Amino acid sequence: MKILFISNLYPPNVIGGYERLCFDMASALHARGHDITVLTSSYGGGHEEIRGQRVIRTLKLFATEGAIYKPFEASLEERGQWERHNEEQFCKLVEEAEPDLLFVWNLYFFNHGFLDLIQQSALPKLYLLTDNWMLLFLNPEFIGKYFSREVFKKKVITRIINRMLPGGLKKKSSNTVMSIKGRAIFASKFMMHLYEDASCAFQEGSAICYHGVHFLHKPEAQRKDRTTFVKEGEVRLLFAGRIVDIKGVHTALEALAGIQRACRQQRVTLTIVGDTQDKSYKKRLDDLAARLGLEQSLIFRQPVPETGLFDLFQQFDIYLFPSLYEPFSLTLILALEAGIPTVASAAGGNVEIVGHRQTGLLFEAGNAGSLKRQVVEMIRNDQLRAQLSRAATGRASAFTFEKMVSQIETELEQTLCV
Repeated sequence: MKILFISNLYPPNVIGGYERLCFDMASALHARGHDITVLTSSYGGGHEEIRGQRVIRTLKLFATEGAIYKPFEASLEERGQWERHNEEQFCKLVEEAEPDLLFVWNLYFFNHGFLDLIQQSALPKLYLLTDNWMLLFLNPEFIGKYFSREVFKKKVITRIINRMLPGGLKKKSSNTVMSIKGRAIFASKFMMHLYEDASCAFQEGSAICYHGVHFLHKPEAQRKDRTTFVKEGEVRLLFAGRIVDIKGVHTALEALAGIQRACRQQRVTLTIVGDTQDKSYKKRLDDLAARLGLEQSLIFRQPVPETGLFDLFQQFDIYLFPSLYEPFSLTLILALEAGIPTVASAAGGNVEIVGHRQTGLLFEAGNAGSLKRQVVEMIRNDQLRAQLSRAATGRASAFTFEKMVSQIETELEQTLCV
Protein backbone atom coordinates (compact mmCIF):
# COMPACT_ATOMS: atom_id res chain seq x y z
CA MET A 1 0.00 0.00 0.00
CA LYS A 2 0.99 3.58 -0.62
CA ILE A 3 0.05 5.34 2.61
CA LEU A 4 -0.01 9.08 3.21
CA PHE A 5 0.26 9.87 6.94
CA ILE A 6 -1.02 13.28 8.02
CA SER A 7 0.05 14.61 11.43
CA ASN A 8 0.42 18.05 12.95
CA LEU A 9 3.82 17.15 14.44
CA TYR A 10 6.41 14.53 13.58
CA PRO A 11 9.83 13.66 15.03
CA PRO A 12 12.19 15.23 15.74
CA ASN A 13 9.54 17.87 16.54
CA VAL A 14 7.53 16.44 19.42
CA ILE A 15 5.59 17.55 22.50
CA GLY A 16 3.99 14.24 23.52
CA GLY A 17 3.81 10.55 22.89
CA TYR A 18 1.52 10.33 19.86
CA GLU A 19 4.05 11.91 17.47
CA ARG A 20 6.63 9.31 18.43
CA LEU A 21 4.02 6.58 18.08
CA CYS A 22 3.16 7.91 14.63
CA PHE A 23 6.83 7.67 13.65
CA ASP A 24 7.13 4.15 15.06
CA MET A 25 4.02 3.05 13.20
CA ALA A 26 5.23 4.52 9.90
CA SER A 27 8.59 2.80 10.36
CA ALA A 28 6.96 -0.53 11.18
CA LEU A 29 4.63 -0.38 8.19
CA HIS A 30 7.59 0.46 5.93
CA ALA A 31 9.38 -2.60 7.31
CA ARG A 32 6.35 -4.65 6.26
CA GLY A 33 6.70 -3.46 2.68
CA HIS A 34 4.40 -0.44 2.53
CA ASP A 35 5.28 2.83 0.82
CA ILE A 36 5.24 5.66 3.38
CA THR A 37 4.83 9.39 2.85
CA VAL A 38 4.27 11.81 5.75
CA LEU A 39 2.74 15.28 5.49
CA THR A 40 3.38 17.35 8.60
CA SER A 41 4.14 20.87 9.77
CA SER A 42 7.40 22.75 9.98
CA TYR A 43 6.65 23.62 13.62
CA GLY A 44 9.69 23.18 15.85
CA GLY A 45 12.16 23.70 13.02
CA GLY A 46 13.72 20.25 13.28
CA HIS A 47 14.58 18.37 10.09
CA GLU A 48 15.72 14.79 9.88
CA GLU A 49 16.09 12.42 6.97
CA ILE A 50 14.26 9.20 7.83
CA ARG A 51 15.16 6.04 6.01
CA GLY A 52 12.26 4.51 4.14
CA GLN A 53 10.00 7.53 4.60
CA ARG A 54 9.36 10.61 2.54
CA VAL A 55 8.59 13.33 5.10
CA ILE A 56 7.19 16.62 3.81
CA ARG A 57 7.36 19.35 6.48
CA THR A 58 5.58 22.15 4.67
CA LEU A 59 2.31 22.65 6.58
CA LYS A 60 1.85 25.67 8.83
CA LEU A 61 0.59 25.07 12.34
CA PHE A 62 -1.68 27.63 13.98
CA ALA A 63 0.49 27.70 17.10
CA THR A 64 3.00 30.04 18.71
CA GLU A 65 6.50 28.98 17.71
CA GLY A 66 8.55 27.89 20.71
CA ALA A 67 5.57 28.08 23.08
CA ILE A 68 2.85 25.79 21.77
CA TYR A 69 0.67 26.24 24.86
CA LYS A 70 0.48 30.03 24.49
CA PRO A 71 -2.54 31.49 22.65
CA PHE A 72 -1.86 31.85 18.94
CA GLU A 73 -2.12 35.38 17.60
CA ALA A 74 -2.51 36.17 13.90
CA SER A 75 -4.65 38.46 11.80
CA LEU A 76 -7.55 37.11 9.77
CA GLU A 77 -5.51 37.83 6.65
CA GLU A 78 -2.56 35.79 7.95
CA ARG A 79 -4.82 32.94 8.97
CA GLY A 80 -6.38 32.94 5.52
CA GLN A 81 -2.97 32.84 3.86
CA TRP A 82 -1.87 29.91 6.04
CA GLU A 83 -5.12 28.08 5.37
CA ARG A 84 -4.69 28.42 1.61
CA HIS A 85 -1.03 27.39 1.90
CA ASN A 86 -1.94 24.19 3.74
CA GLU A 87 -4.62 23.34 1.21
CA GLU A 88 -2.17 23.84 -1.65
CA GLN A 89 0.46 21.65 0.03
CA PHE A 90 -2.04 18.86 0.61
CA CYS A 91 -3.39 18.89 -2.94
CA LYS A 92 0.08 19.08 -4.44
CA LEU A 93 1.37 16.11 -2.43
CA VAL A 94 -1.69 13.96 -3.15
CA GLU A 95 -1.18 14.58 -6.86
CA GLU A 96 2.55 13.80 -6.69
CA ALA A 97 2.55 10.82 -4.32
CA GLU A 98 -0.65 9.19 -5.61
CA PRO A 99 -1.36 7.44 -2.29
CA ASP A 100 -3.82 4.58 -2.01
CA LEU A 101 -5.27 6.05 1.18
CA LEU A 102 -4.95 8.77 3.81
CA PHE A 103 -3.97 7.84 7.37
CA VAL A 104 -4.92 10.83 9.52
CA TRP A 105 -3.36 11.03 12.99
CA ASN A 106 -3.83 14.40 14.66
CA LEU A 107 -4.96 17.78 13.33
CA TYR A 108 -4.75 19.85 16.52
CA PHE A 109 -3.64 23.41 15.71
CA PHE A 110 -4.90 23.26 12.14
CA ASN A 111 -8.10 24.99 11.04
CA HIS A 112 -11.47 23.40 10.34
CA GLY A 113 -10.98 23.93 6.60
CA PHE A 114 -8.09 21.47 6.55
CA LEU A 115 -10.30 18.70 7.91
CA ASP A 116 -12.97 19.66 5.36
CA LEU A 117 -10.38 19.35 2.60
CA ILE A 118 -9.44 15.84 3.74
CA GLN A 119 -13.11 14.91 3.95
CA GLN A 120 -13.68 16.11 0.38
CA SER A 121 -10.85 13.95 -0.97
CA ALA A 122 -11.97 10.91 -2.97
CA LEU A 123 -9.23 8.82 -1.36
CA PRO A 124 -10.12 6.25 1.34
CA LYS A 125 -9.51 7.67 4.81
CA LEU A 126 -8.55 6.06 8.11
CA TYR A 127 -8.52 8.24 11.24
CA LEU A 128 -6.53 7.24 14.30
CA LEU A 129 -8.33 9.00 17.14
CA THR A 130 -6.16 9.02 20.22
CA ASP A 131 -7.91 12.05 21.68
CA ASN A 132 -10.68 14.58 21.06
CA TRP A 133 -9.13 16.76 18.35
CA MET A 134 -11.85 16.01 15.80
CA LEU A 135 -14.58 16.89 18.28
CA LEU A 136 -13.10 20.37 18.63
CA PHE A 137 -13.85 20.85 14.95
CA LEU A 138 -17.17 19.03 14.64
CA ASN A 139 -18.88 19.49 17.99
CA PRO A 140 -16.99 21.98 20.17
CA GLU A 141 -20.07 22.75 22.23
CA PHE A 142 -20.28 19.12 23.35
CA ILE A 143 -16.59 18.81 24.20
CA GLY A 144 -16.65 22.16 25.98
CA LYS A 145 -19.50 21.05 28.21
CA TYR A 146 -17.89 17.65 28.76
CA PHE A 147 -14.61 19.12 29.96
CA SER A 148 -16.32 21.72 32.09
CA ARG A 149 -18.61 19.17 33.73
CA GLU A 150 -16.55 15.97 33.83
CA VAL A 151 -12.90 16.98 33.69
CA PHE A 152 -12.21 20.39 35.20
CA LYS A 153 -15.57 20.70 36.94
CA LYS A 154 -15.40 24.44 36.45
CA LYS A 155 -15.93 26.89 33.63
CA VAL A 156 -12.46 27.26 32.15
CA ILE A 157 -12.85 25.12 29.05
CA THR A 158 -13.76 27.95 26.66
CA ARG A 159 -10.33 29.49 27.19
CA ILE A 160 -8.61 26.14 26.59
CA ILE A 161 -10.57 25.42 23.41
CA ASN A 162 -9.86 28.88 22.06
CA ARG A 163 -6.16 28.11 22.48
CA MET A 164 -6.46 24.84 20.59
CA LEU A 165 -8.91 25.73 17.84
CA PRO A 166 -8.26 28.54 15.33
CA GLY A 167 -11.42 30.60 15.22
CA GLY A 168 -12.45 29.69 18.76
CA LEU A 169 -15.52 28.00 20.14
CA LYS A 170 -18.58 27.80 17.89
CA LYS A 171 -21.90 26.27 18.75
CA LYS A 172 -23.13 23.11 17.09
CA SER A 173 -26.00 21.01 18.29
CA SER A 174 -24.92 17.66 19.72
CA ASN A 175 -28.33 16.21 18.80
CA THR A 176 -27.57 16.09 15.08
CA VAL A 177 -25.68 12.97 14.01
CA MET A 178 -22.60 13.96 12.01
CA SER A 179 -21.71 11.49 9.29
CA ILE A 180 -17.95 11.45 8.69
CA LYS A 181 -16.43 10.02 5.54
CA GLY A 182 -13.92 7.31 6.28
CA ARG A 183 -13.17 4.74 8.96
CA ALA A 184 -11.94 5.36 12.51
CA ILE A 185 -9.66 3.54 14.94
CA PHE A 186 -10.04 4.50 18.59
CA ALA A 187 -7.31 4.10 21.19
CA SER A 188 -9.79 2.95 23.85
CA LYS A 189 -13.41 2.14 24.55
CA PHE A 190 -13.59 5.40 26.45
CA MET A 191 -12.62 7.40 23.36
CA MET A 192 -15.05 5.51 21.11
CA HIS A 193 -17.90 6.19 23.53
CA LEU A 194 -16.94 9.88 23.77
CA TYR A 195 -17.29 10.28 19.99
CA GLU A 196 -20.56 8.35 20.04
CA ASP A 197 -21.90 10.60 22.79
CA ALA A 198 -20.92 13.59 20.65
CA SER A 199 -23.09 12.19 17.81
CA CYS A 200 -20.19 11.39 15.49
CA ALA A 201 -20.60 8.41 13.16
CA PHE A 202 -18.06 7.14 10.60
CA GLN A 203 -19.51 6.00 7.29
CA GLU A 204 -17.09 3.07 6.93
CA GLY A 205 -17.35 2.00 10.56
CA SER A 206 -14.93 2.04 13.47
CA ALA A 207 -12.87 -0.24 15.70
CA ILE A 208 -10.85 -0.18 18.92
CA CYS A 209 -7.12 -0.73 18.68
CA TYR A 210 -5.29 -0.52 21.98
CA HIS A 211 -1.93 1.11 21.58
CA GLY A 212 1.18 -0.87 22.35
CA VAL A 213 4.73 -0.25 23.47
CA HIS A 214 8.20 -1.70 22.96
CA PHE A 215 9.20 -3.77 25.99
CA LEU A 216 12.85 -4.12 26.95
CA HIS A 217 12.34 -7.52 28.64
CA LYS A 218 14.70 -6.79 31.51
CA PRO A 219 15.82 -9.74 33.68
CA GLU A 220 14.21 -10.24 37.09
CA ALA A 221 17.47 -9.32 38.82
CA GLN A 222 17.10 -5.75 37.54
CA ARG A 223 13.59 -5.39 38.97
CA LYS A 224 13.18 -3.79 42.40
CA ASP A 225 11.82 -5.93 45.25
CA ARG A 226 8.60 -4.09 46.05
CA THR A 227 8.24 -5.43 49.60
CA THR A 228 10.87 -2.86 50.62
CA PHE A 229 11.51 0.77 49.71
CA VAL A 230 14.37 1.98 47.53
CA LYS A 231 15.97 3.64 50.57
CA GLU A 232 15.17 2.78 54.15
CA GLY A 233 13.24 5.52 55.90
CA GLU A 234 12.17 7.18 52.66
CA VAL A 235 9.23 6.86 50.27
CA ARG A 236 9.99 8.14 46.80
CA LEU A 237 6.90 9.06 44.78
CA LEU A 238 7.19 9.67 41.04
CA PHE A 239 5.24 11.43 38.33
CA ALA A 240 6.55 11.13 34.75
CA GLY A 241 4.71 12.76 31.85
CA ARG A 242 3.77 16.10 30.36
CA ILE A 243 3.62 18.80 33.01
CA VAL A 244 0.33 20.39 32.00
CA ASP A 245 -2.97 21.00 33.77
CA ILE A 246 -4.77 18.06 32.17
CA LYS A 247 -2.22 15.63 33.67
CA GLY A 248 -3.32 16.57 37.18
CA VAL A 249 0.12 17.10 38.71
CA HIS A 250 -1.41 19.66 41.06
CA THR A 251 -3.60 16.90 42.51
CA ALA A 252 -0.45 14.98 43.44
CA LEU A 253 0.97 18.05 45.17
CA GLU A 254 -2.27 18.63 47.06
CA ALA A 255 -2.20 15.01 48.22
CA LEU A 256 1.48 15.05 49.19
CA ALA A 257 1.04 17.14 52.33
CA GLY A 258 -1.61 14.72 53.64
CA ILE A 259 0.53 11.71 52.77
CA GLN A 260 3.42 13.18 54.74
CA ARG A 261 1.22 13.77 57.79
CA ALA A 262 -0.05 10.19 57.66
CA CYS A 263 3.44 8.71 57.26
CA ARG A 264 5.52 10.78 59.67
CA GLN A 265 8.04 8.01 60.30
CA GLN A 266 9.22 8.20 56.69
CA ARG A 267 10.47 11.04 54.55
CA VAL A 268 8.06 11.24 51.61
CA THR A 269 9.16 13.09 48.46
CA LEU A 270 7.69 13.63 45.02
CA THR A 271 9.82 13.78 41.87
CA ILE A 272 8.21 15.25 38.76
CA VAL A 273 9.85 14.17 35.49
CA GLY A 274 8.82 15.96 32.31
CA ASP A 275 9.16 19.07 30.19
CA THR A 276 8.13 22.44 31.59
CA GLN A 277 7.13 24.22 28.38
CA ASP A 278 3.87 25.28 29.97
CA LYS A 279 5.41 28.07 32.05
CA SER A 280 2.15 29.28 33.57
CA TYR A 281 1.33 25.80 34.87
CA LYS A 282 4.86 25.33 36.20
CA LYS A 283 4.47 28.60 38.13
CA ARG A 284 1.14 27.38 39.46
CA LEU A 285 2.85 24.24 40.77
CA ASP A 286 5.69 26.27 42.32
CA ASP A 287 3.20 28.57 44.03
CA LEU A 288 1.18 25.62 45.30
CA ALA A 289 4.29 23.92 46.68
CA ALA A 290 5.28 27.12 48.48
CA ARG A 291 1.81 27.56 49.95
CA LEU A 292 1.76 23.96 51.20
CA GLY A 293 5.35 24.10 52.47
CA LEU A 294 6.51 21.36 50.09
CA GLU A 295 9.53 23.02 48.47
CA GLN A 296 12.00 20.65 50.17
CA SER A 297 9.90 17.61 49.24
CA LEU A 298 9.52 18.40 45.56
CA ILE A 299 12.05 17.69 42.80
CA PHE A 300 11.72 18.57 39.10
CA ARG A 301 13.74 16.63 36.54
CA GLN A 302 14.03 16.74 32.77
CA PRO A 303 12.16 14.11 30.74
CA VAL A 304 13.86 10.83 29.91
CA PRO A 305 13.48 8.88 26.66
CA GLU A 306 11.17 5.89 26.58
CA THR A 307 14.15 3.54 26.68
CA GLY A 308 15.19 5.08 30.01
CA LEU A 309 11.84 4.72 31.75
CA PHE A 310 12.41 1.18 33.06
CA ASP A 311 15.54 2.24 34.94
CA LEU A 312 13.79 5.39 36.17
CA PHE A 313 10.90 3.39 37.59
CA GLN A 314 13.32 1.15 39.54
CA GLN A 315 14.60 4.24 41.38
CA PHE A 316 11.20 5.03 42.90
CA ASP A 317 8.68 3.33 45.16
CA ILE A 318 5.27 4.39 43.82
CA TYR A 319 4.20 5.87 40.49
CA LEU A 320 1.43 8.47 40.52
CA PHE A 321 -0.67 8.96 37.40
CA PRO A 322 -3.23 11.64 38.36
CA SER A 323 -4.60 12.65 34.93
CA LEU A 324 -7.88 14.54 34.85
CA TYR A 325 -8.49 13.24 31.32
CA GLU A 326 -6.62 10.39 29.64
CA PRO A 327 -7.62 8.65 26.39
CA PHE A 328 -5.02 5.87 26.68
CA SER A 329 -1.53 6.17 28.13
CA LEU A 330 1.58 4.41 26.91
CA THR A 331 3.61 5.64 29.89
CA LEU A 332 1.13 3.97 32.22
CA ILE A 333 1.64 0.67 30.39
CA LEU A 334 5.42 1.04 30.66
CA ALA A 335 5.09 1.70 34.40
CA LEU A 336 3.07 -1.46 34.91
CA GLU A 337 5.53 -3.52 32.87
CA ALA A 338 8.42 -2.15 34.93
CA GLY A 339 6.68 -3.36 38.07
CA ILE A 340 6.49 -0.06 39.95
CA PRO A 341 3.40 -0.03 42.21
CA THR A 342 1.01 2.42 40.58
CA VAL A 343 -1.80 4.68 41.76
CA ALA A 344 -3.78 6.09 38.82
CA SER A 345 -6.86 8.22 38.43
CA ALA A 346 -10.01 6.43 37.29
CA ALA A 347 -10.14 8.72 34.26
CA GLY A 348 -10.79 7.76 30.65
CA GLY A 349 -8.77 4.85 29.34
CA ASN A 350 -6.84 4.37 32.60
CA VAL A 351 -9.46 1.89 33.82
CA GLU A 352 -8.90 -0.19 30.68
CA ILE A 353 -5.26 -0.64 31.73
CA VAL A 354 -5.31 -0.66 35.54
CA GLY A 355 -7.61 -2.98 37.47
CA HIS A 356 -8.32 -1.62 40.96
CA ARG A 357 -6.60 -3.77 43.58
CA GLN A 358 -5.59 -6.16 40.79
CA THR A 359 -2.80 -4.37 38.91
CA GLY A 360 -2.78 -1.05 40.75
CA LEU A 361 -4.94 1.27 42.81
CA LEU A 362 -7.41 3.76 41.35
CA PHE A 363 -8.66 7.03 42.80
CA GLU A 364 -11.23 9.64 41.83
CA ALA A 365 -9.66 12.03 39.31
CA GLY A 366 -9.01 15.47 40.76
CA ASN A 367 -9.67 14.31 44.34
CA ALA A 368 -6.50 14.81 46.40
CA GLY A 369 -8.05 13.12 49.42
CA SER A 370 -8.85 10.01 47.40
CA LEU A 371 -5.30 9.93 46.01
CA LYS A 372 -3.83 10.36 49.50
CA ARG A 373 -5.82 7.42 50.89
CA GLN A 374 -4.68 5.06 48.12
CA VAL A 375 -1.03 6.08 48.41
CA VAL A 376 -1.01 5.76 52.20
CA GLU A 377 -2.49 2.27 51.95
CA MET A 378 0.15 1.27 49.45
CA ILE A 379 2.95 2.67 51.63
CA ARG A 380 1.72 0.75 54.67
CA ASN A 381 1.10 -2.59 52.93
CA ASP A 382 4.31 -4.24 51.73
CA GLN A 383 2.55 -7.34 50.42
CA LEU A 384 0.02 -5.30 48.47
CA ARG A 385 2.80 -3.48 46.65
CA ALA A 386 4.52 -6.74 45.74
CA GLN A 387 1.28 -8.40 44.66
CA LEU A 388 0.23 -5.48 42.45
CA SER A 389 3.72 -5.26 40.96
CA ARG A 390 3.72 -8.89 39.84
CA ALA A 391 0.21 -8.73 38.40
CA ALA A 392 0.87 -5.42 36.64
CA THR A 393 3.84 -6.83 34.75
CA GLY A 394 1.67 -9.62 33.40
CA ARG A 395 -1.16 -7.26 32.48
CA ALA A 396 1.15 -4.94 30.53
CA SER A 397 2.28 -7.80 28.30
CA ALA A 398 -1.09 -7.62 26.51
CA PHE A 399 -0.21 -4.21 25.06
CA THR A 400 2.65 -4.89 22.63
CA PHE A 401 3.59 -2.65 19.75
CA GLU A 402 3.79 -5.62 17.38
CA LYS A 403 0.17 -6.52 18.12
CA MET A 404 -0.87 -2.93 17.48
CA VAL A 405 0.95 -2.84 14.12
CA SER A 406 -0.82 -5.99 12.95
CA GLN A 407 -4.21 -4.59 13.93
CA ILE A 408 -3.50 -1.27 12.23
CA GLU A 409 -2.36 -3.04 9.06
CA THR A 410 -5.60 -5.01 8.99
CA GLU A 411 -7.61 -1.80 9.44
CA LEU A 412 -5.72 -0.12 6.60
CA GLU A 413 -6.43 -3.06 4.29
CA GLN A 414 -10.10 -3.02 5.26
CA THR A 415 -10.29 0.73 4.62
CA LEU A 416 -8.80 0.26 1.18
CA CYS A 417 -11.31 -2.46 0.30
CA VAL A 418 -14.42 -0.47 1.25
